[in-house]
Amino acid sequence: MRVPWGTARALGVLVLAAVTGGCGGNGGTTTLDGDPGSYLITLSQLPSPDFAVYQAVKPVGPGWLDEASSTAVRKDGLVRAVAVEYYRDESFSTSNGAITLTVAVASFATTTGAATAMLNLGTALDARSGATPVSTGPLGDGGHATTTQGTVEGVGALQIVVVWRVDNLINSLVAEGRLGGLQLDQILPVATAQTANERAG
Repeated sequence: MRVPWGTARALGVLVLAAVTGGCGGNGGTTTLDGDPGSYLITLSQLPSPDFAVYQAVKPVGPGWLDEASSTAVRKDGLVRAVAVEYYRDESFSTSNGAITLTVAVASFATTTGAATAMLNLGTALDARSGATPVSTGPLGDGGHATTTQGTVEGVGALQIVVVWRVDNLINSLVAEGRLGGLQLDQILPVATAQTANERAG
């Protein structure tokens, strides 16, 4: 049975945050202008064979990561964004690794617009309580991750969000799982694989 993460989010049990650097300005050129859906990590690229598609690829709005940042993200030149959600049907209390993975790609009109949007998103999301910044190491053109602890049905839970930029694209990856069973290094290969999809065009 799927863990009721939506309820957890609504109650504020788990709060995610992310921050990444960026630069301002209105210039820059679009270097990656393909369909954002074509860059998303696929089921066959996931690190565990027992994932299934929970929510197929669909368009998402400028508030896909932080609703309060929607206006700023739109002004920074958001063109379109898509997301997909994967899920493992496993007992949460004994699980290892991610139970859910929600991955998104947002395309911006310019590279500098994407960099500015990253800064705006980072400022807004990092202001949320309970987030602990964690280094991703080298990732794309700059990335950052945070972890937030909570509980789901009395079991310790962890939510990790990774946000990174590749040229004029902003990527986000939200992983949720059992506290002690989910680690950042388990999901970074997903981000690396998605970056490779983008670099390959």
